[in-house]
Amino acid sequence: MIFRNLMRRSVRSGLTLLGIAIGVAAVVALGAIAEGLSANFATAIGGGNNDLLITQADAIDPALSSLDDTIGAHLQAVPDVERVEPGVYTWVTTEELPFFLLFGYEIGSTAMEHYRIVEGKPVSGPGQIVIGRRATESIAVSIGDNLRIYGTPYRVVGIYETGQGVEESGGALALEDAQTTAQFERKVSLYEIGLRRGADADAVIERIESLDLDLKISKTSERESNQQYEQMLQGFAWGIAAIAIFIGGLGMMNAMVMSVLERTREIGTLRALGWSRWRVLWIILGESVTLSVAGGIVGIFLGIGLAKLAGTVPGMGVLLAGVFTPTIFIQGMLTAMVLGLVGGVYPAWRAAGLRPVEALSYEGGAASDAKGALSRIGSQSFRNLWRRRNRTLLAAAGIGIGVGTLVMLGGLTAGIIGQMNNLAGSGSPGNITVMQRDVPDMSLSSIDERVVRQIQAMPQVETVSPMVMGFVLTPELPLFIIQGLDPNSAAMDHYKLTAGRRAQRPSEIVIGSNASESYDLSLGDTLTLYNNRYKVVGIYETGVAWEEGGGILVLRESQRLLNRPRTVSFLFVNVKDPSLAEPVQDAINRRFPKARASISSEFAQNTDDIASMQATAGAIGMLALIVGGIVVANTMIMSIYERTREIGALRALGWPGKRILAQIMQESLLLCLLSALLGCLGGVLLLNGVAAIPFAGGFMLRPAWEPITFVSAVALTLILGLLGGFYPAWRASRLQPVEALRYE
Repeated sequence: MIFRNLMRRSVRSGLTLLGIAIGVAAVVALGAIAEGLSANFATAIGGGNNDLLITQADAIDPALSSLDDTIGAHLQAVPDVERVEPGVYTWVTTEELPFFLLFGYEIGSTAMEHYRIVEGKPVSGPGQIVIGRRATESIAVSIGDNLRIYGTPYRVVGIYETGQGVEESGGALALEDAQTTAQFERKVSLYEIGLRRGADADAVIERIESLDLDLKISKTSERESNQQYEQMLQGFAWGIAAIAIFIGGLGMMNAMVMSVLERTREIGTLRALGWSRWRVLWIILGESVTLSVAGGIVGIFLGIGLAKLAGTVPGMGVLLAGVFTPTIFIQGMLTAMVLGLVGGVYPAWRAAGLRPVEALSYEGGAASDAKGALSRIGSQSFRNLWRRRNRTLLAAAGIGIGVGTLVMLGGLTAGIIGQMNNLAGSGSPGNITVMQRDVPDMSLSSIDERVVRQIQAMPQVETVSPMVMGFVLTPELPLFIIQGLDPNSAAMDHYKLTAGRRAQRPSEIVIGSNASESYDLSLGDTLTLYNNRYKVVGIYETGVAWEEGGGILVLRESQRLLNRPRTVSFLFVNVKDPSLAEPVQDAINRRFPKARASISSEFAQNTDDIASMQATAGAIGMLALIVGGIVVANTMIMSIYERTREIGALRALGWPGKRILAQIMQESLLLCLLSALLGCLGGVLLLNGVAAIPFAGGFMLRPAWEPITFVSAVALTLILGLLGGFYPAWRASRLQPVEALRYE
């Protein structure tokens, strides 16, 4: 009977099932991608014949690890250590690929032998590179061709395979070349250690730890991904999936409520024939769970397909390749079951509470569950929505979640752009911000200090303020931003002291007001960063959230702490005549091809970080809109079913099909407009609320609300109304009066 009830309204059931399936697919696909990222990065390095892998302690990713190349001598002196092989591991950007993984090892080392050459020959000297098999699928180069990385040509001498997707999507070259490309002067990312035969690895690890060099040591055979990094990936995946889950859950509840309303007289007949309340409740709940299970099964297959499709994206596919585990599928089915139970409980309870006499006298669309002045005012479309306000509010809430998501993403992106454009006060007129060109992540930007003096010598330049930026990610400091500046630089004027003084010594630090509040730090307290203790001598405010969430060290100390000698992350150039800022910008770009100068007010828009963020926001928005469109179509179709006899009466009274079509389309648009208003309001309130919670990371959020954000959200929602309402409106306009009036 449950199956027959669902099949009687196959279109309604199909749309509801699809809404659930998309939510489950999001859980499966995003969960698999996050699992794949964790697995890939866990095995991307240290997969050769060496025994131990050493990186910088507390580095969230080996690409952010930085170790002094003198550490190798200390490691070589440890008993039972046979060989010490330094390596560089970094992300770069090429003309064809936004993310290209680069490995650098000494020629002939055991670590370099890990890259098994299947065509050509291994690297035998400087200026040569071997690339992975997967990389050749995205880069149109062959053996003998030149591959340009940051403007420097490297001759492709071989193609390798390792069996690991991330490794095969990158390239390997000589250690010195990798250090030059990554601007790792006298630094490396990691050390691979080979032990003497029969050596006790655990004992060697203890000896290395006793050197107190602030290192993270792991066995290459047991290397696991950074737990904090994995939690961030999983949290991001679940955050996106939650959008589809919430909308799908409301869609499910809406569908089941409408099913109960549509079958009120049928349920009354069953109650009159002696069916108990529990029997009615279980059959309605059974329909909801059955629909959810079916949606879960479809969603799992859809999620697998989406993850597989993501893995074929040129250049990015290897990063998005999913790893499927039983846990992911169980999570998907549990999500579907929860949606079915939560979405079906209220409709089932409502159906079980129907009295036979009231149910048998129910007249469908002619009845109203809302009375009062609002049921008699406004247009016919408004009154139709209002008299079924439970259905309307459920549908509006489902669509509104999607709208609110778009609004929050827009406000968050605009806020981040605004803050980045005002980094270190660089947003004032006549300022130029310089960073490394084509770097895939701002945190990897590296500029030679010699460029500072050369730019300072340009006639139109007044001041140049170099900055080093780094991040600390530990349980005690979830996200602490280190900013290194010369205390006498012009950029320091941006940091307004509210207490204390500026840092003058390497052992001193000035922290932002948000960091002071979040980490309960005051003047005179001690802050530990990478096992180095700093005395808090000042507290500042800037109006830029992420600047206030970190601290300022003396430039040289920050370079030492972050292992970045003689390099900086950014240059803030102040031009004497603001009207000449653009010519100076062009001159810097021509003279320093490895650097990218931007007018500071446009700096963020020119970074790859923001481009990636906007692409991600667009993908999340599309997911929300697709699910929201299904909710619109489902709601309007159920409305047509419920009001079939009413529409038949209107047709019998002479209403033409076009008038019926226009009426339903107006209701769909009005429903979406209400959803847009609720979504915009909810998005603003929620993001502002999160931004007000320091310990939830809210101090890093400073949303900016621009008119285009709301205009875009409302416009897209109205398009949903047009698309989702057209088929139901067309179907209603085709109803024949005689058939409609006989509808039960």
